[in-house]
This record gives sequence, C-alpha cells and structure tokens, in this order.
Amino acid sequence: MMSFRICGSIAVLLTIILAQNVFVGTVKSQSYTHSVFVEIFASSWCDPCKDEQSTIRKLSENNTHAAHFVVYHLQDTWSTEDAVSRANEFGFNFVPSHACDGGYSRTSGAIMQTPEVESTASRSVHLIELTVTKAVNGNVLYVQVSIAERNGYPFSGEVVAYVTENKINANGTEWNSTYRGRAISQGVYLRPNSYSALYGNWSIPSNSRSNMLEVIAVAFDRTSQGKYGPYAVQSASEKDRNLAIPEFGGWLFLLTFSTLFITASILRGSFKRGTVA
Repeated sequence: MMSFRICGSIAVLLTIILAQNVFVGTVKSQSYTHSVFVEIFASSWCDPCKDEQSTIRKLSENNTHAAHFVVYHLQDTWSTEDAVSRANEFGFNFVPSHACDGGYSRTSGAIMQTPEVESTASRSVHLIELTVTKAVNGNVLYVQVSIAERNGYPFSGEVVAYVTENKINANGTEWNSTYRGRAISQGVYLRPNSYSALYGNWSIPSNSRSNMLEVIAVAFDRTSQGKYGPYAVQSASEKDRNLAIPEFGGWLFLLTFSTLFITASILRGSFKRGTVA
C-alpha cells in the first residue's frame, strides 16, 4: 500500500510539473522574442522593389523564424484598395517602403534590410503563440488561428489573418507574399495562460491559384500602440510547423512525452510487483 501511495504521489508531482511547463513556462530565453510582421509596399515596375524580393525570400525560408511578410502592391495589376488605404495610414508616398510590427519601425523610400528585422525580432513583447491551419474546398479558403498567452498576464489584442499569394510572375520577376485579402480580423482577450481558436474564410478569385496561397496570422497588442496603431507582437503561417521556432522550442514535446512515459512506467512497475494488492 505504501509503494502505491509513493507512486501515486510521484505521478501527481510529475503531472503538476508538466502542467506548469505546458501552460506557463513554455518560453525559453532566446535572442528572438517573436517573429516580426513586415509590411512591404512595392510595385512590379520598381527595380529596387524587385531587388528586395530576394531578401524577402531568404528571410521567409530562414528557419530561425525571423519574420513573415505581406507585400502590398501599389499602382500595378496587383494593387488593391486595402493596399492604398494601408499606405495612406503609414504616410507612404514612395515605393519601396516598409513597416515592421505595425509601425514600430518604418522606412519610406528604401528597401528593407535584414539587420532591421533581426533587431526588431529581439525587442521586448508580450509573448504570444500562434498556430495557423488552412484548407481549401472548391473556391473557398478556410482558416483557423489558435492563439495562446505565454507570459502569465492578460492579453488584449486583435488577430488578423492575411491571405497572400506566392510565385506570381510579373515583369520578369517572381513575386512572393503578395497581399490578396483577409480571412480573419477579430479582437481577442486572453486570460493568463489561456488560449482561443478563431475561424474565418476567404473566397478565392478566379485569377488566384489556390495551391500558391499562404496565410499569415498576426497578433496585435492593444496595450502597446504607436502613431499608426497597435504594435504586432507575433506572426505565423501554416508553414511554421516545419521550422525551428526559438521562442517556443521543440523541447516542450520531449518533456511532455517523457513525463507521461515516466509516470506510466512507475505505475506499471508497481502493478507488476503486486504492491497495490
């Protein structure tokens, strides 16, 4: 009977440790605190904008999870009312221009530089975890965004899911992360260490290829605002599950399974020895 009590106590202790790590302590100290949301303003006829695409591609494919991009086109085939409206909000009158994390930093009339993104990725933010899932059924794109609070205090913000398209060829250049629309734009309030799931959809136009669509989800912090609105504190896409995301490292899954394995092994050994009779 005593052995069973000891095993039971160990199992409870391990479960508490697991719960604390899952719901509270999943963030490790890393050089990057979050994935930067970068809004690019470009035109297909702009030579510097074309050159900037190579930097965007390198950072997008970099598995350090440094940034996610939305490229707004202005005064060309891919221009939209949303692009013009967003450029006006930032006061941009030239291409190329760009803004990081909703206006935390902004540059008009110059291409984005990698050090700027890396510096922004290391700033102090409310730690938020985002997970993106998408599915296509006919001409409708369905999106789910899960958001979790990882700092242990309430989060008041907004989640926006941008629909972008990759591998668009125009004027001899392959354009990626081209803005096409929004699938979700919703306010969210999270209690400490809680999570929520948001859902949305987007009608795919005839001039868009569904297999080239990518969803970029962004969490904006309403308590952290600048001249142009709330700052972004996390961004993500459905491709992130294949990346090594530093602020939410893969050690968590190892801890989860190892804890459950140890607990099960202890209890199984107790039963085999007949100590619970």
